[in-house]
Amino acid sequence: MLASALMLASGAHAQTPSPAHTVFLLGNTARGPVPTERLRLLRQTLEQQTGPFTVVHLGDIVGNEGLSAKTDTALAAIERSRADAFIALVKGLPRGKIYFLPGDKDWANSGPAGLKAVRRLEKYIEKQLSGQNAFMPTNGCPGPEVVDVAPLVRLVAINTPWFTHPFDRPEAPDTDCKTLTKEEFREQLQDIIDDTKGKNVLLVGHHPVVSNGVYGGSQPLSRHLSPPVLGSIYAAYRQNVGSPRDLANPRYQELRREMLNTLQSNPGVVYAAAHDFSLQLTPFQGNYHLVSGSFAESQHVGPKGSALYSQKEEGYSTIEYFADGKVTTHFYTFGGEGQPAREAYAAALFRSACAGPASGKPGTAGNEPLNPFLTDCPGSAQAAGEARPDAPFQAVTTVVPGPEYKGTASKRFFLGDIYRSSWLQPVAVPTLNLATEKGGLRPYGKGGGRQTTSLKLIAADSSAYVFRSVDKDVTKILPPELRSSFAADVLRDITATAHPYSALVTGSLLDQTDILHARPRLFRLPDNQHLGPYREQYAGLLGTLEDSPKDPKPNLAGFGGADEISRSFSFFRKLYKDNDNRIDAPALARARAFDMLVADFGKHEDNWKWAGFKQANGTTLYRPIPRDRDQSFTLWNGLLTYVANREWAVPSIEDFGEDFNDLKSLNWPARHLDRFLLQGLSREQWQEAGKYLQSRLTPVAIDEAVGKLPIEIQSISGTDLNRKLKSRIQTLPKALDDYYLLLAKRVDVVGSNKGEVFLVNRLPDGQVRVQMFDRAKEGESPNGPALFDRTFKPRETDEVCLYGLDGRDIFTVTGDGGSHSILVRVIGGDGKDRILDSSTASGLRTLTKVYDVPDTDLQLGSESDNRTSPRASVNEYDREQFEYNSYRPSIGLGYNGNDGFRASAGVTFLRQGFRKPGFKNTYSFLAEGSTGGQRQLTASTRHRYAIGKADAGGEVSYGNYFPYYNFFGLGNNTTFSQDQFDDRFYRARYRGVTLNAFLERVFLQRSVVRVGPTYEYLVTDFAPTSYLGLLNTTPGGTDIRPNSSTQRLLGLSAVFDLDLRDRQAFARRGVRLRAQHDTYRQLSGSESTFGLTQGFAEYYGTARLGIPITLVVKGGGAKNYGRDADIPFYKFTSLGLREGLRGYYRNRFSGDASLYYNTELRLALGQVKNGFLPFYYGVFGFYDQGRVYYQGSSPGGWHTGYGGGFYIAPVAETLAFTISYQMSEENNLIQFGLGFRIDK
Repeated sequence: MLASALMLASGAHAQTPSPAHTVFLLGNTARGPVPTERLRLLRQTLEQQTGPFTVVHLGDIVGNEGLSAKTDTALAAIERSRADAFIALVKGLPRGKIYFLPGDKDWANSGPAGLKAVRRLEKYIEKQLSGQNAFMPTNGCPGPEVVDVAPLVRLVAINTPWFTHPFDRPEAPDTDCKTLTKEEFREQLQDIIDDTKGKNVLLVGHHPVVSNGVYGGSQPLSRHLSPPVLGSIYAAYRQNVGSPRDLANPRYQELRREMLNTLQSNPGVVYAAAHDFSLQLTPFQGNYHLVSGSFAESQHVGPKGSALYSQKEEGYSTIEYFADGKVTTHFYTFGGEGQPAREAYAAALFRSACAGPASGKPGTAGNEPLNPFLTDCPGSAQAAGEARPDAPFQAVTTVVPGPEYKGTASKRFFLGDIYRSSWLQPVAVPTLNLATEKGGLRPYGKGGGRQTTSLKLIAADSSAYVFRSVDKDVTKILPPELRSSFAADVLRDITATAHPYSALVTGSLLDQTDILHARPRLFRLPDNQHLGPYREQYAGLLGTLEDSPKDPKPNLAGFGGADEISRSFSFFRKLYKDNDNRIDAPALARARAFDMLVADFGKHEDNWKWAGFKQANGTTLYRPIPRDRDQSFTLWNGLLTYVANREWAVPSIEDFGEDFNDLKSLNWPARHLDRFLLQGLSREQWQEAGKYLQSRLTPVAIDEAVGKLPIEIQSISGTDLNRKLKSRIQTLPKALDDYYLLLAKRVDVVGSNKGEVFLVNRLPDGQVRVQMFDRAKEGESPNGPALFDRTFKPRETDEVCLYGLDGRDIFTVTGDGGSHSILVRVIGGDGKDRILDSSTASGLRTLTKVYDVPDTDLQLGSESDNRTSPRASVNEYDREQFEYNSYRPSIGLGYNGNDGFRASAGVTFLRQGFRKPGFKNTYSFLAEGSTGGQRQLTASTRHRYAIGKADAGGEVSYGNYFPYYNFFGLGNNTTFSQDQFDDRFYRARYRGVTLNAFLERVFLQRSVVRVGPTYEYLVTDFAPTSYLGLLNTTPGGTDIRPNSSTQRLLGLSAVFDLDLRDRQAFARRGVRLRAQHDTYRQLSGSESTFGLTQGFAEYYGTARLGIPITLVVKGGGAKNYGRDADIPFYKFTSLGLREGLRGYYRNRFSGDASLYYNTELRLALGQVKNGFLPFYYGVFGFYDQGRVYYQGSSPGGWHTGYGGGFYIAPVAETLAFTISYQMSEENNLIQFGLGFRIDK
C-alpha cells in the first residue's frame, strides 16, 4: 500500500505542468551597496530553471544620479560594476535573457542632464550584451517597444521617465523616435494590444500607475513628525503636489491617465513596475498592476486597500506563463544573510480556458478571470470550433438597426426625433460570407475607434479590411462608473442623431471625386466558426465592410497605389523631420470641403490616414485618406440638442441643414489639422476646391448616392438628404470663403528639422509676402522652388508665426510695411539660426518679434522686439496652441432669507493669444437682482501672464447688493433676539461702487499669491429702524457706535494661499495655509489708515477603519488695526456660519480680533449603484469654537457650535451636495450647500 501511495503521489507530481516561460521582475538597485549576496541567490535560482526565462530590471539601475560621464573615477567604476553584476545574472545560461528599463535615477535623478545620462547607460549595457536589444526603449524615446520573449509572451516596454522628466527629452518635432506625443503613444500602445493574439501581454515600465507606496502618496507617520508641522507640510506636498517622482505630479498624472485610459478597455494586461520600494499586486479594471521595487531596500507601504498583496519587504517577483493560458505570480522575500529567498505570496492571475467555467466566490482560487489573450484551450474540441454548431446561413436577413432608439415622449422632446425612424425601420441586408468574400476573409483582431465596434479582417491575397458596426457605443467616452447610468442612457440615445447608413451615401459621392477613400458595403456578420474567437461578441453584427488602407506588400499594391500609408501623428513627424515630405494641400482642401458639404464634424486626427507617393525628384507627396463617416448628416432638433448645438455650448457639433451655419463648430475637431496643413493655400485655391466638387457632385450624382440607401429607408430620410445636399453644394464656395477667413486670421508657417530659408517682405500697402525654401547644403541661399509662398492681407490676417524647428534656419525680414502691416513672429527653433530684420512700419508697436536662445546670430532693426531667452521653451512649437475666441453666457437662481429669490445673468468673453494657456484675456459682465430689492452690475477682466507668469485683472461693481448681511454690535457678548432677526432688525446694507485690481501668480498647482489695490465708495442703505439706524439716531446708550457713514476707501490687499490638499473640493488629505492682509486709507473725514490681517491653517487626514474616515482640523484668527472710529463696521473681523463658527447666524460676533477652531469628521459609508445616477454617500459631524475680542476684552468666553449632516456625491467623490443641522445656544439651523463649508 505504501508503495502504491508513493507511485500515485509521484504520478500526480509528474502531471503538474511546468510553466512555458517565467519572467523575473526586480528594480530599484541604484542606491546603497551592490546587493552581492542577493544576486548570488538569484543566480542560483536562475541556474535551477528547467525552462526558458527572462529577467527584467525595472529601472533605477546603477546610481543615484545615473551613469557618470567620467569613466576614470571611483564612482564610475562602482556604477559600471553595478550594471555588470546584473548583466552577469544570465551569462552562461542559454535559457535566459535579461532586459533593462530606465528609471528616473537613470535619467540623472530627473536632473537637467537626464537624457545624456540615460543614453550613456544604454550604450554601456548594449556594448556588454552585444547582439541583443537589451535596453528598452532605446535612445530615450518613450516607447512602447516590443519584444516577443517567448511564443506565448509579448514584452512591451515603456520609458515612463520620458513622461515625468522635467528637462530635455526627445520631443516632436525635433527627433526620430517612433512615438513622441501622448496621442502617438496611445495609438501605438492600442495597436500593439489589438494586434496581439495568442500571446500574453506583459507591460513593463519604471513608474507604477496604481501604488500604495511612498511615491504613490502614502506617507509614513514618521514623515509628519520629522519635525512636527513642517513634516506634515512636506508630506502634503509629496502627496498632493509632488516632485517629478511622485504620482501627484502633473506629468506623472498625465502618464497615469494615458495608461489607465488604454488599459481599462483592454483587460488581461499585467503592468509591472518598480519605483516604489515595496512589493504590491493590485487588480484594477480587469488588469493587474504589479510593483516589484525592493530588491535592494524597502520603504513604507500604505494600507492594503484593494491590493491583493502589499508589503514593505525586500525581494522580487515572478510571473509564470503556462501553455494552456494560465498565468500565476509569486513574490519572494529575502531573509537573513545567506538564507534563500522564501515565497511570501502566490496567486493565479488568469485561468486557462481548459479549466472550464469559473467556480467559487469572487477572489477565490479557480475564479480568476479567463485569459483574454488565449481564449481557446489548446488541443480541445472548443479550439477547433466544434463546441457550438454554426447557425444556418441565410443569404439575406431582415434587421432593425436600432430598436432601442424609439425613445419615449420625453426623449423625443428633449433630444428630438432626429433619425429615429431610420433606425427603427427593418431593412433587408445580405449576410457576409467569410468563406467566399474576397477569396475568404479571416478575422485577426479587434479594431480601435472611439465609439465604433470593429473587426479587422485579412483576405486570401493579404489585403486588409475592417468591418465597422452601424450602431455606436458613445458611452465609451464616459468613466466606467457612469456606463450603466441615466447619463449613459441619454448619451446612448444621441447615437440616433447620426444617420445609420450615412457611409453608403458619402462613399458613393466620393466615388465621383479623386479623394482617396474606403468603399463601404452593408452586411450582417454570420454566426459561425469563421469568426473564431470573435464569434461571441460579433455574431449577427450589422455593419459595413470597408477596405483598410495599408502599406504595399511584395504581392500587393498599397492603398490607392501609394508607396506607404501613415497614421496622422506619424505623418506629422515625417513632415517635421524633412521638408522632402510634403502635403498635397489642394487634395486635402477638396477632402475638407467634402467634409463641410456632408456636415461631417468628426474629422479629428484619428480619422485620417495619409498615402505617400514617391516623386521623381526624390520627394514624397502625401494625400489624405478620410476615414469613418459616422458623423455625416447629423441632426440636432430636440430642445437639449438645440441648446448643445449653440457655439457657446458644445463647440464640436453642427446640424445638417440646407445652409451652412457655424463653421467653427462644423470644423472644430479639425481646427488644428487645418491650420497645420492648409495655411499655404490662397483664397483662390479654396474656391477651386469648391468649384471642383460642384463639377463632380451634380444633381445626378447626388440622386445616385442617395439611391445607395436601403430601399426601405429612401422614402423615410432619403428625400431629405437629397434636398439638403443639393442646396449645400450650391453655397459651398461661399462657406469655403468664410472658412478661409477664419484660418487666415492667424497663420503658422512651419519648417522642418532640415535647414530652411524664410524670406519675409513687408509691402507698402501693408501686405506681407512670406516665402519658405529649402536651404542649400552649402551657404545660406534658397535651394529649389518655394515650399511656401503666400501674400497676406492686413484686413484678413492679424499675425504670422514662422517656426524654423531644428537645423540651421535663415530668417530675413525686409521692406516698408506702411501704416497697416502685419505682426510677424520669428521662432527660430533648435540649431544655430540667423535672423535679420531691416523692415519698417508705422506706429508705436513693433511688428517683428524674435524668439530664440540668446546666442543666436541676430541683426535686428527698429521694428524688432528681441524676446530671446535661455529657456528651452522659447523655441517650442505646439501644433495645438491655437484656439478660437469664444463667449460663455451664464444664468443663476438662488434664495436666502435676507434677499429672497435671486436671479443673475451674465456673459464672459474669452480672447486667445500667442502662448497664453487657456486665454489671453477675459471680459465678464454680470447683472444680479432679487425680490428683496437688491440690484448689482459687475464687470471684470483677467489678463493671462501680464507680467512673467503672473495674471493681472480687475473688477468694478455697482449697486446695492452687499455681502455683509448682519450686524449685531461689537463685542463677544452682544445680545440677540430671534424675533428682531426675523424682522430684519440686524440687517445692514450699503450701496455704491467698488473697484479692485490684482496681480496673481499660481504656483504648486493650486497655491496662489495675489496683491492689488481696491477702492470703495459706499453709501448707507439700511433702515432707520434697524439696529444700526437706531444706534446712530438714539442718544446715549451703552452700545458701541461703529463707523457706518458714507465710505470712501483706498486699499491694498495681499493674499498668500498655500494649498497642499489633494483637491480643493471634498479634500481628503493635505495641508492648507492661508494669510491675507488688507490695509485701507479713509479718503474723507480723518483720512486715517486701518486694516485687517487674517489667516488660518487646515489639516486633512484620512484613515481606513473599515470605511474611509476623514478628520479635518482648522484653526485661524484675525486682527484689526487702526482707530475704531475710522473702521467701518463691516471691516471688523466677524464669526458666524460661513466665518469660522457654524451654528450661529452670519457675522453673529464682530470685534477687532478673533480666534476660532473647527473640527469635522466625515465617514464615507459607501456607494449606491443604480440605473439613474450612481452616487457616494456619507455622514459628517462637526464641533466649532470661536470668540471675538474688542479692545482686548472678550466677555462670554468661547462660543460653541456643533452638529452633523449627510452628503451625496454623484458619480465620484469630488463634489458633494451637503445638508447639515447646526446647533448652538442661540440657534438650530438647517443648511444646504454644494461642498463642505470648511473646505472653502
